[in-house]
Amino acid sequence: MIHSHIHVFIEVRDQKLMDVSLELLHEANELKKQYKNKGIDQKVIALLLGYQIQSMIETCYRFGADEVIVVDHEKLMYPTSQHTTAALVQCINQFHPEVLLIGATVVGRDIAPRVAAEVATGLTADVTILEVDPLENSNLLLMTRPAFGGNLYGTIICPDTFPQMASVRPSVFIKKEYHKPVVAPIHVTVNFDQNDWIEVVQRYHKPEQAIDLSKAKIILSAGRGVESCMDIVLETAHLLKATLGASRALVDRGVVSKVNQVGQTGTTVRPSIYLACGISGALQHTAGMDQAQTIIAINTDEQAPIFSVATLGIVADAKEVLLKLKEYI
Repeated sequence: MIHSHIHVFIEVRDQKLMDVSLELLHEANELKKQYKNKGIDQKVIALLLGYQIQSMIETCYRFGADEVIVVDHEKLMYPTSQHTTAALVQCINQFHPEVLLIGATVVGRDIAPRVAAEVATGLTADVTILEVDPLENSNLLLMTRPAFGGNLYGTIICPDTFPQMASVRPSVFIKKEYHKPVVAPIHVTVNFDQNDWIEVVQRYHKPEQAIDLSKAKIILSAGRGVESCMDIVLETAHLLKATLGASRALVDRGVVSKVNQVGQTGTTVRPSIYLACGISGALQHTAGMDQAQTIIAINTDEQAPIFSVATLGIVADAKEVLLKLKEYI
């Protein structure tokens, strides 16, 4: 059986497309270029699932889709894991994608392993780097993610089963407008189990979190090195109009809330400015912030790994630097 093309699951929530899906459309186009360099023509295909979603088709083309497969069904208005999985599996069995990318949102983390199990393929979760194998006779997707508690990177392949599946967290990649020509979408009819015992009775909207690190333009992030002077950190963040971030070490010690955690086990961010104070720079942390436009690191240890990703490094006591910084704000 021939498997081809790069499919991206487009997540719809409250009649809005999730940003991570648009980010994955751009990354799929980057993979398409790599396949093209090997003489392989691939298409970027958006898998758009939902109810009354006709207006969202154009957005998929605008952000990089070559084709859009649409599953429009009333059971997908407020989809359960079972319904979304069933729809995706039927699409996979009909179109046989070579690659399937899914955003590692709450929904994506739920359905991705279900889909992988249903179609008997592998899944690489929380991927940070995607690339096509450069070896001449290989078309494998190389999926790289932090491993062993974030201390190493591991590159994973899925050579024997298809699709090659990866889930990617929001903000790992960027979204980009392509404005590709809009062609007629492919409408697919799916069948759901008529004896399905799951029914959505009522929905509750979870209140928005006061802190959304993924959208912050300036982040002042604290590590264990500034645990004793958090008052100064908080005051400086306020003066800079920065959002407070934190390392896992500080969160684990109960000093800062989990919602402030930056890194592979927290939030992936790409702000304009990332100010890391007293953070050593473990791999699981830098994997979540190394795409910031400007990274300023302050640490007393000149060998700290954080300096390897920093735009500007300051070897000094972060407390003294912040106190001096406050004088100029």
